[in-house]
Amino acid sequence: MASLDDDTSPLPLPPLVATRAVDAARPALPRGERWRQALLGHLPLFLMALLAGATWWLVQQTPEPEPDRAAQAPTHEPDYEMHGFSVQHYGQAGPARGVIEGEVVRHHPDTDTLEIDGLSLRWRDDAGNLLRARAAHAIAQGDGSEVRLMGGATVERDRLPGESAPLQFSSEEMVFDRRQDQVRSDRPVVLRQGGSVIEARGLTYWHADARLELRGAVRGRLPAR
Repeated sequence: MASLDDDTSPLPLPPLVATRAVDAARPALPRGERWRQALLGHLPLFLMALLAGATWWLVQQTPEPEPDRAAQAPTHEPDYEMHGFSVQHYGQAGPARGVIEGEVVRHHPDTDTLEIDGLSLRWRDDAGNLLRARAAHAIAQGDGSEVRLMGGATVERDRLPGESAPLQFSSEEMVFDRRQDQVRSDRPVVLRQGGSVIEARGLTYWHADARLELRGAVRGRLPAR
């Protein structure tokens, strides 16, 4: 009989249970379920392709930026037109020294000039004597420093003390120079004051001191006394 303390004896083991290999295949999924799972598996790739296509379409539909207009050279085409135009020029103190008005004005950006139809101009000297000018057409510098009167231009100066009538001179073209307070013309001019009429080939008139210079062949007609 074997001793209970004999460790060499085999331990009792539980009986082995025989297992049977599972070789039966899983049941096949329905076709609709297989399509659904396949679609879900490829959904991220499909969304990425859709996003890329939408981005390409947006790029194609986005208009190209117009070239920088500021970099383009200005043209002589008017960049604006106004009706009922009026600009006032003020001195250092007191009321407006001068007013330039027009029926229609167009601004040309390349020369910074104003093309004026139906011009009317009023200008006062330091003593308050008024000079008026009218012309069918005029070209003025953008700052109003010079106005070229064209098309039957007429300039009239108020009557000064000791004179019997205002002084008026007319020409096909004259220039009003605001900086020099001057009217000048290199075209034939006609001066009228009361019944006196004088013709010359050109003139320069300084409004500040009412000084008049006639050029060329001068001839006139004075009223009989």
